[in-house]
Amino acid sequence: MSKQDEQRLLVKIATLYYTDGMKQSEIAKTLHLSQSFVSRMLMRCVNEGVVKISVIPPSNIFPALENRLEKKYAIQQAVVVDVEADATPAQIRQAIGSAAAHYMETRIRPNDLVGISSWSGTIRAMVDALHPKSVKARGVIQLLGGVGSNGNVQATILTQTLAAHLGCQAWLLPAQSIERSVDERQRLANNEDVAEVVSKFAEVDVAIVGIGELEPSQLLKNSGNYYDEAMLEILAARGAVGDICLHYFDAHGKPVLNAEEDPVIGMELAQARQCPQVVALAGGIGKANAIRGALTGQYINVLIVDYPTAQALLKE
Repeated sequence: MSKQDEQRLLVKIATLYYTDGMKQSEIAKTLHLSQSFVSRMLMRCVNEGVVKISVIPPSNIFPALENRLEKKYAIQQAVVVDVEADATPAQIRQAIGSAAAHYMETRIRPNDLVGISSWSGTIRAMVDALHPKSVKARGVIQLLGGVGSNGNVQATILTQTLAAHLGCQAWLLPAQSIERSVDERQRLANNEDVAEVVSKFAEVDVAIVGIGELEPSQLLKNSGNYYDEAMLEILAARGAVGDICLHYFDAHGKPVLNAEEDPVIGMELAQARQCPQVVALAGGIGKANAIRGALTGQYINVLIVDYPTAQALLKE
């Protein structure tokens, strides 16, 4: 068989498959070929350039931008959501929460223990967008203590709601996120109920976290349970740019408080780095430095972020 004869057959098979929409079995029957031969020829069509496959994403999907983020920060996946340039914080939270809900519904497996940093409006938007029982998990565990007088109630509701959606057990962390002192944190950490939950942090397969800025959010301020001005000044002096589970890091991703200074009860930065998959939900240009610090510190594997902030993360 000459080269031209081979190419003629390749083009014939490719035309029947890609243009006419015939199945491989139908092509094999029509041309009196084996189906395995047709399959090999279709592969050759692509390898030899007879067929060129192009992916044409819609204008509100950004695979090239996601790919650049993944390569720049060496993460498993970036999900960039489309928002208007003048989108409000609530609109950004809603867009990221919706994308995160879809991520959960397509990625979580029945044997996964899911951790949730429960003090986050964006995570709350994700839970609200989930379709109940669309996927099951092994359990949901609260990764950060409650915040403020009503914080434990809100954290409990969020954790239990996610567990109900995933059809699994919930492990609640019966503590405030920031204790009055390191000694108080240690005393509470030795409590049997708290210790049981904290000990399971190392078993978490997928952690869903937010990324905070140095300046407390209005939600956090309203709680009354956040660092006082003196501690905020110390954090700023040490170059803190953001936090995960209220554990602060600098622009290089390094923790700014040591264990003897940190009164927070929640998944620690070192534990986040060891977790198989940490999915961060974060958006808004104002959080770009905090997100960049978390990425640089290699605390997260998956980033779900809005388009303007994604662009800012690629500028240095």
